Amino acid sequence: MKPLILICPRNVDIYLLLTHILNVDGFRTVLASEEEVGEKAAAMKPEAIILDTGTDVASTLKTCVTIRSNEITAAIPTIALVAAGDERHYLDLLKAGVDENFVRPVLPIRLLNYLHSLSKLTARPAPIEPPLTDTLAFGGLTIHVGRRLVIYEGRELQLGPIEFKLLSRLLEAPGNVFSRQQLIEIGWPPNLYVQSRTVDVHIGHLRRSLRRLTGGNLIRTVRASGYAVELNRSVGEGCVS
Repeated sequence: MKPLILICPRNVDIYLLLTHILNVDGFRTVLASEEEVGEKAAAMKPEAIILDTGTDVASTLKTCVTIRSNEITAAIPTIALVAAGDERHYLDLLKAGVDENFVRPVLPIRLLNYLHSLSKLTARPAPIEPPLTDTLAFGGLTIHVGRRLVIYEGRELQLGPIEFKLLSRLLEAPGNVFSRQQLIEIGWPPNLYVQSRTVDVHIGHLRRSLRRLTGGNLIRTVRASGYAVELNRSVGEGCVS
């Protein structure tokens, strides 16, 4: 079945344009208003949500919070289309839970490349019991790569695509310090410009998610260098700044 994209536009023209672009490239699309996007996302479980901010970024921020506060929809990749001149809201949208921002008018190929880069769209379905090579383990954490799933003491956490890529890479080399530029190359498609501050925001999302799951945080900030998994600390031992 073709991957489903939920679109929350400000006007019908945006929806029709996006629908044409995505349908031609093999996606299905469904229209959702801001009032119903959370409910539709929970019921339909789309592979991604596109939010058009129009001139009302504050309303889009509230919608992002609604999506991220629901366990069913929290891990669905969310994309914001930002009007030219509103780039100042970029970090606010990231902090609210948006995975990526595009300034309108966006080149269709950039949007399509990003959608295809999402691991949930490109990965093969995982078997019920993933093979050993599809898992990572560190301390009490078990990470199932094919399903973007993190398990700790029987509790499960599904991360968004960027946070999952960052966590997986950090856990593959515990103790190694990864610069922000290295993490950009790991977490984002090569044709996107990503600021270093954007990495900090996503690491913040990842830390909060791990803290809710385990009560601790394995990720250590190395001043002026980047981030690393703390090699000498167990999962539930507390927070690392």
